[in-house]
Amino acid sequence: MKYEITKDGFRISPNPSLKHRKVEEFLDEYCQSKRNKYLLVNQKRILLDDTPVKDLSEEIGLRCLCILNEENDIDWVLGETPCEVIYEDAFVFIVHKEAGIIIHGEPDDTKCLNAMAARWLNDHDLHIPVRPLHRLDKDTKGLVMYSKIPFFQPWLDQQMEKKEIRRHYMAICVGKAEPGMKFTCTGSIGRDRHKSGTYRISKTGVTACTKAEVLAKKGKYLLIGCTLETGRTHQIRVHLSDRGFPIVNDPLYGKVSKDFSEMGLWADEIEFRSPLSRKKHKIHDRMISEYEQFGLEK
Repeated sequence: MKYEITKDGFRISPNPSLKHRKVEEFLDEYCQSKRNKYLLVNQKRILLDDTPVKDLSEEIGLRCLCILNEENDIDWVLGETPCEVIYEDAFVFIVHKEAGIIIHGEPDDTKCLNAMAARWLNDHDLHIPVRPLHRLDKDTKGLVMYSKIPFFQPWLDQQMEKKEIRRHYMAICVGKAEPGMKFTCTGSIGRDRHKSGTYRISKTGVTACTKAEVLAKKGKYLLIGCTLETGRTHQIRVHLSDRGFPIVNDPLYGKVSKDFSEMGLWADEIEFRSPLSRKKHKIHDRMISEYEQFGLEK
């Protein structure tokens, strides 16, 4: 599918695969709500060969399909410093979050990741809303993905929900295992009624699944790679602790270690497909020194 991203929106060249598709079918593919469809038509922001679409049941045919952006601006307070962007394209940007930083802060919090993202957008003359597609715990470091074009955010949200956007983590743990060991944690996770703000394996909790593999061993420490099949709060931390592999310096479920300065959980990789081309991208975070000692390559 040939397309062009412009400052005002995007334009898809005439495409045989769209010839017999109705405009509404295209909008449904990208998860547009009834409200969004109404606004696109009412505000004349969906065009066929530069003519505003009035009837969503109209076939696209061999015409250029153009979607214009709604007028937006940065909707978060500007941070003191910009975020560190690891990857950027027309649709998303992916940033590195340090441990100790929260993603969503109070309205005047200039040190949260969203504020830092707002500063980066402002510095690059990008006047778009600040929209992270997922979260990381405060003490977890690594990659966070942001949407750039509001039209595609519902589709990206669905991709995240369906785990079509794959997130991989590295955990430094203590425990007895050898490299190559693979296991799957499926314990349901619920709130711990006896300790505020914490979670535990519970028969009445929500379904959760984490796939894990022991990647390396160094002294008494293990490096465990984890992939989320579900996205529950504290999921990896709870599952690994329950399995006998507590994460170092995890203040809620782990073991204190003076050999490491922070909690040993790192969102090191994101894999996703581009909304229009469906090209697959695999983005790695910059190397973290505490993980490099396990023999990981840059």
